[in-house]
Amino acid sequence: MSYGTINDMNESVTNYRIKKAQNNIKGWYAYSFSSEPFVVSAVSTYIPLLLQQFASINGVKVHDHSIPCLSETGGGSDKCVLGLFNNRIFVDTSSFALYVFSLSVLFQTIIVISVSGIVDLWGSVKFKGRILVWFGIVGALSTVGISKLSDTQVYSLSGLYIVANGCFGVINVVGNSLLPIFVKDSLKCQSQGVYEPDKVDSLTTVISGRGASLGYSSALIVQIVSMFLVASKKGSKQDVQVAVLFVGIWWFVWQLPMIWLIDDVTIPIRADGSTAASAHGPYPDEQEALNQLNWKRYLSYGWVSLFESFKHATLLKDVMIFLIAWFIISDSITTINSTAVLFSKAELHMSTLNLIMISVLTVINAMLGAFMIPQFLATKFRWTSSQTLMYIIIWASFIPFYGILGFFFNAFGLKHKFEMFLLAIWYGLSLGGLSAVSRSVFSLIVPPGKESTFFSMFSITDKGSSILGPFLVGLLTDKTHNIRYSFYFFFLLLMLSLPVLNCLDVKRGRREAEELSQVLPESERRLD
Repeated sequence: MSYGTINDMNESVTNYRIKKAQNNIKGWYAYSFSSEPFVVSAVSTYIPLLLQQFASINGVKVHDHSIPCLSETGGGSDKCVLGLFNNRIFVDTSSFALYVFSLSVLFQTIIVISVSGIVDLWGSVKFKGRILVWFGIVGALSTVGISKLSDTQVYSLSGLYIVANGCFGVINVVGNSLLPIFVKDSLKCQSQGVYEPDKVDSLTTVISGRGASLGYSSALIVQIVSMFLVASKKGSKQDVQVAVLFVGIWWFVWQLPMIWLIDDVTIPIRADGSTAASAHGPYPDEQEALNQLNWKRYLSYGWVSLFESFKHATLLKDVMIFLIAWFIISDSITTINSTAVLFSKAELHMSTLNLIMISVLTVINAMLGAFMIPQFLATKFRWTSSQTLMYIIIWASFIPFYGILGFFFNAFGLKHKFEMFLLAIWYGLSLGGLSAVSRSVFSLIVPPGKESTFFSMFSITDKGSSILGPFLVGLLTDKTHNIRYSFYFFFLLLMLSLPVLNCLDVKRGRREAEELSQVLPESERRLD
């Protein structure tokens, strides 16, 4: 065989590897594009509205339980409560939505931990892609099911939402865990097998930012179409459910390209940057793997692995700093959105169409924040990743602070509908920036080869706070029947996160993670 023929073959193999790496990244973008409308549109806007609407329709006046609650039609100024479990307990109609959200996150956390064991032990990137699709189908169909409920089916609404949110949690963890693998594979393919760790930071931030922007672009399209769907219903009780139906269909259809795009990485990356022998995990044949699966062992492995990872995390100073900070930040940022929707509906009496318009503004600015903050502002002013996070949090803290002003002033402080539109812009920039920067920062400080498990920790920290936050706000609202008091809670949390983040050192964290990955037993150092 001639030297030229060998060069042509090598070039063909290189091009194939590059194309395969590019397809994996496109598949990762498809994961964000298909599922993001569920959390941005359904979870943040439609589901809280539906839960409050169903609670109000089946609720009673707080001071007289014999009088039906008619607040959703504007009748009466009394606060309303919903009787649960044959009227054994009564909860504020706004609190009900927050309690269900908290319960859904608890379920999400349990299923995420269990499934992460299967994902980590299998090791195949292609299998992870299948996990994304399988759970996406169940989540999408559950979302579609929500759109078909009658307004008396309060428990069915809660159950379907809990299932859908649990499925989203799984694909969120698995999808995020694929990001560092695809980045390293892409860099190594382009450089013909030479590992370039210095480029990982910048490329991870860029791809994460693009993925977040695509996700918000998807949510924007869904929200715009939903505006027309809701307007066509002319204020009927089913207007929100029509929007939920569209979200479910969108999720189902746009995740399908992942079946063809996501495949096993061509050049598996070990912790030290060397090439591994195989990317197919313990079994080269997937059908053989299915036949040999010990499901009990695999499901329990997620919990054992998580416990071990928390032990490892205690050895990683910056991982612990980040997780503590993120627990505090997430508790405020994620809860404030659903609380704002409930506040707008209950206190400002905004229509569904107005709330969707606010959501559209939020999404547009989240896209700008996800794209501009990491790629332009952070680069121009030479902010470190941890500094960027701190500046975003300071920016976001103005939102609850402005809501607190409403206790002292009548002219402003979320007293008028137009103020919600202005704060939607402010919140969107914060949300987009946090989505891109937090994910990229954490991916840089986790031990190579343990991405799924550590991103499970990230998700558990995130969702753990989302269990606590809505529950506490729900209790506060039940006690006072005034949801505005929650702004004190949000502002305090954001301020508490700043001194914690100030201790974060990403370079030190990455170095410690790589050192830890070298000393882990071989059984714990599997290619993720």
